[in-house]
Amino acid sequence: MSDDLREPKLWCETGRSPHHRLQGPRLFKILSMIRRFAGPQARRELGLSDFEWRVMAQVGDRAPMSLNELAAVSAHDKGQLSRGVKRLVEAGLLVRESRRGERGVFISPTTAGEEVYQRLVRLAFTQNDILIAGLTSDELKTFSTVLDKLEANAQAQLTVEQDCKGAAEAEPAEHPKGRIRA
Repeated sequence: MSDDLREPKLWCETGRSPHHRLQGPRLFKILSMIRRFAGPQARRELGLSDFEWRVMAQVGDRAPMSLNELAAVSAHDKGQLSRGVKRLVEAGLLVRESRRGERGVFISPTTAGEEVYQRLVRLAFTQNDILIAGLTSDELKTFSTVLDKLEANAQAQLTVEQDCKGAAEAEPAEHPKGRIRA
């Protein structure tokens, strides 16, 4: 049987070095661990849920911003964001305001919200210092370069996927083995 027709071997069966492992699952695992220690700290120190501190971080960093802008930078559903913003408005941390001559509502932190945002930033820097402990400045520079490239590759793939989704919605393609049924 020719090499072209054989089933591809798993990385662990090829004897290739470990750096050939799939990187996505490793990134998800690290992100999950970061969220599992960052979220409880934000709740304990700031009284914010995981979702609320992420909203406060985005709005505090980019205010004033519309709900559409918040949805774009946070990759969350607008309905979920609207409910979260409403809770933060009721808590006195955010304010919604209309701007003359502009459509829509803009979200900004209140004075109390700005104080919470500043505490959130300090907490983020503390968590970051813990996360990068033991890395040299050269390692951090290389890591930053690698992250930039991974982000660019992921964004390019997301664009391709969105283009495919748009094309599929216009004319659904048939799966090679027929319709898949659940």
